[in-house]
Amino acid sequence: MIKLENISKNFKKTKVLHDISFEIKKGDFVVLIGPSGCGKTTTLKMINKLIKPSSGKITIEGKDISKIDPVKLRRKIGYVIQQTGLFPHMTVKENIELIPRLEKMDSNEIDKRTEELIELVGLDSTYLNRYPNELSGGQQQRVGVARAFALDPDIILMDEPFSALDPITRTILQDELINLQAKVNKTIVFVTHDIKEAIKLADKVCLMNKGLIVQYDSPENILKNPKDDFVTDFVGDNRIWQSPEFIRAKDIMIDKPVTCPIDYTINEALLLMGSEKVNTLMVTDAITNKLHGVLRKKHVQSAKNKELSIRDILISDYVFAKPDDSIVDILKEVNKYGINNIPVVDKNKQLHGLITKSSLVETLSKQYINDQSEVY
Repeated sequence: MIKLENISKNFKKTKVLHDISFEIKKGDFVVLIGPSGCGKTTTLKMINKLIKPSSGKITIEGKDISKIDPVKLRRKIGYVIQQTGLFPHMTVKENIELIPRLEKMDSNEIDKRTEELIELVGLDSTYLNRYPNELSGGQQQRVGVARAFALDPDIILMDEPFSALDPITRTILQDELINLQAKVNKTIVFVTHDIKEAIKLADKVCLMNKGLIVQYDSPENILKNPKDDFVTDFVGDNRIWQSPEFIRAKDIMIDKPVTCPIDYTINEALLLMGSEKVNTLMVTDAITNKLHGVLRKKHVQSAKNKELSIRDILISDYVFAKPDDSIVDILKEVNKYGINNIPVVDKNKQLHGLITKSSLVETLSKQYINDQSEVY
């Protein structure tokens, strides 16, 4: 969709960008982030030609934007800035309809589109005849978003749109933007200096420093696999706990739980539990590693005939997690069913690991330990 190739930018003798390259796929929400002066806003403004690169090429859907008229390009790209950029002498309706009228769209279509947009951003038609100074900061920013969507562009650029708002309004607008993107599926490029905001909003995070891209990755990988010390320091050691949905079953499971074959007797299972000091066995196929069920010690001990097959007391309707399930979902299952462990299986029911209450406690205790270490 958007491709930057070997982009550099000099302002007089100062080099702001150093030969950066990255690609944004259609429908992705990409957040550019980094310390002040890292080049994130410069990069954003190059996409709609507000700033021209000193070298390199930018293409949108394969077309070199240097060969596209800037006015035509910008009218096909929505743009939202920190101070909204609303014209104070125009009503909300006139602000939203400005570009469609310049494009000479049908008046009835414009009216219909404006009504749709004002509702899409969480306001109603009663706001259309108000002026910007009659609105709160959050309401003004909603109108700014509506105006950016007026021509239904495929690309939306957002330059720190929420940074001037109070924390509560900012959180509300972040949530609304997530819901809006789920409905319209635009390609959004968003600049922020707030890593919490980036992690919350992005499909991919482009972390920049001193005019270079340090890591361009999913929020999950940025948190779990920082490329270097700069990324670790910028993100923060304990940031993952502010996004626990990124802590997966595969991250906290025991990789090699104790297993036994389906043809064991109850007595053999009891002896294995004793030697391995476990209260639960995962009953698997020796060849495919498919999980047949779960065997619990209380059922083994209470069986009257220990020579019977474990098939007679096997729990085949067991609660399980998938490798990519989050710790949030797993804790809900533990609480709902009051169980001590959950096997982790894939779609073919092959066993990948086991999550126990002790492994959950160990994982959760790391948050507490890290939190305490920051206090002292």
